[in-house]
Amino acid sequence: MVQRVAMAIYEAERDDPARPAPDEMRGWRAFEPHARAAIAAMRQPSEEMIFRGGLVGDAPLDGKKPGRVFSAMIDAALQG
Repeated sequence: MVQRVAMAIYEAERDDPARPAPDEMRGWRAFEPHARAAIAAMRQPSEEMIFRGGLVGDAPLDGKKPGRVFSAMIDAALQG
């Protein structure tokens, strides 16, 4: 997950013409500390994230339920 987030940050930096180009030599690895910080900041869910996860959590249990709860909580974080 750290690599996925670091790569997303790197791509966002590359696509923003208003920002200086990221370190092309290190590529996405230059953003690993940023990715770790972003993921760590989300460790404590907001009230809205808990609420949204609970809505999905009330659905019948199946093998994909944890992923749906997680996605609902991340969606709430991105909206707020």
